[in-house]
Amino acid sequence: MGLHVALALVLAALALAGATAPAAAADVRIIIGGGPRHAHPPGHHPTRFITGRPAGVWPQPVYVAPRRCQAPGYWTQQWIPQTQIYYVWAPGRYDSDALWVEGHYEPRAHQTGYWQPLWVDARWVDC
Repeated sequence: MGLHVALALVLAALALAGATAPAAAADVRIIIGGGPRHAHPPGHHPTRFITGRPAGVWPQPVYVAPRRCQAPGYWTQQWIPQTQIYYVWAPGRYDSDALWVEGHYEPRAHQTGYWQPLWVDARWVDC
């Protein structure tokens, strides 16, 4: 790696020194930047060839709407919940603070309900 760095430094020093003397038969001449540039007319963009994979061509998708059928209506049942409130007698007692609580009626909830017939309309479905 040290040899590569030393060679790069020597080549850079020669390039900066402007060594433009013609090369003899055994000499080595270093040319930086390649040959002369070709001028292009204004508005001209050089042609660039892009290499790589060839462009793929795929067929365009064809969209087909699914066939639709009408499902007939039908009867079913639906649960209708109901809550009924009723009152029960709570006898007198001592509470947690050792105070007397008189007897009284307390509300209680009773969950109930019933089944109701329900018509489900016809609808469109995929066949």
